[in-house]
Amino acid sequence: MLSRPLASLALLAGILPAVPACAQGRLSEKASVRQQVAGTTITIEYYRPVARGRTPLGGVVYWGENWTPGANWATTVAVDHDVRIDGSLLPKGTYGLWAVVQPDSWVVNFHRRARRFHTDRPDSSDVALRLVVRPGSGPATEVLTFDFPDVSSTNTTLRFRWGTVVVPLRISAMAPPLGLIADPVIRRAYVGRYEAETLPDGLRMGLELGRTRVDIAESGDTLVWSEVGRSGKGDRTVLSMAGDDAFTWARRDSTGQFWNEPGVTVSFSRTAGRPTGFEVEMESGAVASRGTRLP
Repeated sequence: MLSRPLASLALLAGILPAVPACAQGRLSEKASVRQQVAGTTITIEYYRPVARGRTPLGGVVYWGENWTPGANWATTVAVDHDVRIDGSLLPKGTYGLWAVVQPDSWVVNFHRRARRFHTDRPDSSDVALRLVVRPGSGPATEVLTFDFPDVSSTNTTLRFRWGTVVVPLRISAMAPPLGLIADPVIRRAYVGRYEAETLPDGLRMGLELGRTRVDIAESGDTLVWSEVGRSGKGDRTVLSMAGDDAFTWARRDSTGQFWNEPGVTVSFSRTAGRPTGFEVEMESGAVASRGTRLP
């Protein structure tokens, strides 16, 4: 005969449902989406609720509710450089995304305190950026989704979709400041004429075969790189200082701003303290071309 405790356990075992050996999935699973534009990385981390036959906005989420667009923990937006969102500045950092939702307008808030549970609604004391945006509509989306439907050289759109509601936020990268050389003695040490040769890795990257002349001259507090001898004859590029004897290429756009050329580093070598040559290194670490200073 079973003792009373054992008998009770046996009875409970017959009543309670069996628990699967594997862990149960969340109703709203975690996701992330990332986009890079002009050297700035934008990262969204969020939980994705599912409509399951319900009306998401105006149903699951009440009109006028201060809601993080997601579930469980607050949705976060991280930018590793300053950006502009719908024309307004958002400094580099990680933010909690919340919105007061209405049928024809949303008040979107980026809060400095990013880590917050979805029922722990914030007040206005730590809002870094507040936007009033007009929602649009589109095909029904069953699972709440953030994506980047378009990307240009300096802009992208962060898009929210759930149900038939669509909310786009236009994000613009900001041109990084140029690395200036205030000391004219240091700046003028690089000035001169160099002969450059394309290396095998440069050919594989699409550079033209052959030698070219590179003239480096002063332009205010910066240096200007001009190539002569290729189809890009006369191409003038600012050298933006990125470290000891290291520079990035920066090119001017139609608005007059300078943008760093992605993944290109120009590193100078010295002899007896004087710059006498350079290597153009790509993001992969491959050396695309090498230059030697002419007398």
